[in-house]
Amino acid sequence: MLDDQPVMLKTRSKPIVNLPYTQECNDVAMMLIQHHKAREYYDRAIDQFEQLYADAAGSARIMALVVHPYIMGAPHRLKYLRNVLSCFRDRRDVLFWTGAEILDWYLSQRDAS
Repeated sequence: MLDDQPVMLKTRSKPIVNLPYTQECNDVAMMLIQHHKAREYYDRAIDQFEQLYADAAGSARIMALVVHPYIMGAPHRLKYLRNVLSCFRDRRDVLFWTGAEILDWYLSQRDAS
């Protein structure tokens, strides 16, 4: 939970790359700990996405959606996750990548500069 862009961190042995991760769109925190209704996941995800999408006008931003099948995959929650993904999919220049794909892209950008 460091930033909305990857960042290289120095360690005692070798650098590591921190990939963005958020607690704000984490189904464990929201559904199991804070006891929000599933609609709250949708609202937060859309609000966060809209801000990051605007911020990304000059450079890439990463938004992590933290979901677990046994939580957001539950029948009474699944429609909210589907609606979030549908909204994202409808926007131009939005990619759906794994952590490995983000890391590969980030390292290729660093190597190019």
